[in-house]
Amino acid sequence: MEEKFKYLDHMTDLIVEAYGHSVQELLENSALGLINAMFDTSNIELNHTIKISAQGHDFKSLLYDWLEKIILSIYIDKMIVAKFNSFSFSKIIKTNTNSNTINNDETKTKNSKEMELVVNGRELYEDANRSNSTEDNSIYKIECVAKGEIIDLRKHEYKVEVKSITYHEMEIKRTQTGYYTARFLVDL
Repeated sequence: MEEKFKYLDHMTDLIVEAYGHSVQELLENSALGLINAMFDTSNIELNHTIKISAQGHDFKSLLYDWLEKIILSIYIDKMIVAKFNSFSFSKIIKTNTNSNTINNDETKTKNSKEMELVVNGRELYEDANRSNSTEDNSIYKIECVAKGEIIDLRKHEYKVEVKSITYHEMEIKRTQTGYYTARFLVDL
């Protein structure tokens, strides 16, 4: 069986390195690496479903938000996610049209329009990596349906508490052959 993720040494925290043949597989394995650090995932039943949605202005911020939403599913929804289905990737393009309205207070009003384009994972990755957030008002979005089980500490061994994900040392790469690797620091 091919390696989905591994843990790298760090003095005080945890570094997860995840792999995938596609963006979807990279996101799944990144989430599973994070969840597995917190809980024993060997006996998770797939009896509950939630929708997970993440957004970012580039791929790094998108991965960060994705992982934060995984943490929130644990702390807020009290659910250990073990399977991901029905991924959708999109790019939301925002255009601003300024129109000046002068009245007694000399106020300006701002109108904006949004257009959402459905893209595949590779297109999203490539476009989000090219994105210059100061010039481009695009937002990249992931949505999926996740299955798992409500946390039961008598059944699910709790390994370590995760505070958050950090941008520090976060790396995302795609090889010439299309293989993806993500590395991120987990604040314990």
